Amino acid sequence: MTRLLPALALFACSLIAGASAAADEMSPLERVKQSGVLKVALYNNFPPFSNHGTGVDVDVADALAAKLGVRMSALWFDADENMEDDLRNMVWKGHYLGYGPADVMIHAPVDRDFSAKVDKVRFFAPYHRERYAVGRMLEKLPICDSFDKLESLPYAVEGDTLAASVMLSLEGGRYGKSLRVYKTGGDAVAALRSGTVPLAIAQQGELEAGLGSDARFAIDQAPNPILQKRQWAVGLAVKAHSDDLAQALQHAMNELLADGSIKRIMQRHGVQHRAP
Repeated sequence: MTRLLPALALFACSLIAGASAAADEMSPLERVKQSGVLKVALYNNFPPFSNHGTGVDVDVADALAAKLGVRMSALWFDADENMEDDLRNMVWKGHYLGYGPADVMIHAPVDRDFSAKVDKVRFFAPYHRERYAVGRMLEKLPICDSFDKLESLPYAVEGDTLAASVMLSLEGGRYGKSLRVYKTGGDAVAALRSGTVPLAIAQQGELEAGLGSDARFAIDQAPNPILQKRQWAVGLAVKAHSDDLAQALQHAMNELLADGSIKRIMQRHGVQHRAP
């Protein structure tokens, strides 16, 4: 029996190695199907899209997983300094703290120029179009056809965004002293809702969900050509060569868009769906 132990151990090791090799030979979609789980990277602290376990993107991820016949497992993460860092951490490499990557990341930019710069990632399945907008308190700002009044009135903007950069540099920095910088767009909208500031510049979806149908506020296009022009589609991102998984998710997303599921999900969270 003692003589058999090394042989048995060798046999067990060969079985483990064989199973590992078989798993390595599976395609990304096959691995998802076998595990019964679709791991989805979701941003923390990003209402109304994903925040404290709920949001538009959480429901969309659940719906996509259901279409594949598996369950969704959320891999929550905090936004890094830029999108390239987020994609490295959550899509193609994994975070240095030891988690990730996910099978797919949701709310990724679907942009031709940006995609050309990030060759390790495949972007696809746009499901919504986002843009900057202005939320204002009607009592203090009945109209907003220019930013002139912001020279003396405080206003809220999320830091490290195009909106913040534009407002700091606009007209030689004329509106810089009145700008109040917040960590997130949701925080900027909350400042408006609480009356701390009479105006906030944020993504339109953040404003729609944050202000709801409150008659004290209005949402308008930003009275600035740069901010009006800047619109972007959001969709999914997987590793560059995850072809079968991307195709399956694209098909699932097409069905969710066609039957109105995406629109209904957004409506539940107070966001107006804008076709990409």
